[in-house]
Amino acid sequence: MNNKVSSIQIGMLLALVCCSFYLGISDIILLRTSENEVLIAMIIGVILGLIPVLMYLKVNSCLPNLNIYKKNIKLFGKVIGNIINILIIIIYMVMLTIAIRAIVIFVTSKYLQNTPFYFVGTLVIITCLIICFNGLETIARVSQLSFFASIVFMVIIEFFLIQYVEIGNIIPMISEGNYLSNIFKGAIYYAATCSLLSMLLLTISKSKIKDQQKYNKNIIIFYLIGSLSLVVVMFFVVSCFGYKMGSLFRYPEYILLKKIGISGSELHLENLLAFRWIFYMLALANLSLYGIIHGIKHFSKKIKLNKIITIVISLICMILGKLSFGDIPHSIIVVKNNYVLFIAIPMFIILLIMLIRCLFIKKESKL
Repeated sequence: MNNKVSSIQIGMLLALVCCSFYLGISDIILLRTSENEVLIAMIIGVILGLIPVLMYLKVNSCLPNLNIYKKNIKLFGKVIGNIINILIIIIYMVMLTIAIRAIVIFVTSKYLQNTPFYFVGTLVIITCLIICFNGLETIARVSQLSFFASIVFMVIIEFFLIQYVEIGNIIPMISEGNYLSNIFKGAIYYAATCSLLSMLLLTISKSKIKDQQKYNKNIIIFYLIGSLSLVVVMFFVVSCFGYKMGSLFRYPEYILLKKIGISGSELHLENLLAFRWIFYMLALANLSLYGIIHGIKHFSKKIKLNKIITIVISLICMILGKLSFGDIPHSIIVVKNNYVLFIAIPMFIILLIMLIRCLFIKKESKL
């Protein structure tokens, strides 16, 4: 393996990561926050989300041979750079914690009922460790296969669900009262849980991309593909259930899949079709763990010790995922009340600071 990947593979990884927060987290929060205006809020959120994506691309093009950790040392110096690097590792750990918990809760509630959280969580961690220890090319190939599989599942789902669409459930798209507030909050939350995650790709230096000249274009294309898929999913949820009924379910998309069946068959097709959501969350877990691995490498050059530290951090993230979020209903409240304020805003600030510094360096180089 040469550990180099194509821009299309990274674009597919981004599309999966952009969808990772959706099932059981941002979807239900968006429905309850934006209500009738949820589709409008998401569309505006997609456009608004181009801002952090373009910011990421600009930062990624600055010092392209360096990953985010080495780049920060070059941009800010050793002391400030390492402080930012520690904050970035913490962000990766938070993302890994959320991803592991989301996978385990979904699997244990829909596939392996009564299976202990830590047993399934350990299997998830082992899977992620094997993928990430094998390098970026393995992550890219797994993401590529996951992307194609998720597209196939989505086409099948749309084909079977189109008969249940009732446009009357979408109307009115704008209600009386605080519709502007609903749209604004929904758009911000959508961008925070979707496009802002592009920042996690900064661990992958541009020097690892084979076709660098196509990178920016492909990243934007696949961001739009991922965003479009989420809007389409919400369209089916709202048009089939309506706003109020859709917001009552923990996994409205999963409940919607129960409408799909084969006549005379007792197969639970929703379990197979919903498996694509695991692809999304696994992509987030892999990218987060990959970022943690490189963060540890930045501070330590001992290979064996680094692997041990990585395993310990992964186990800590799993334990935090179990202890920090409480039961399923409570976890929604925790994410809704804390994600934007304590995770999304710090991520955006770090990205903004890096962008400003990159622009200054570019300006100084022209003088």
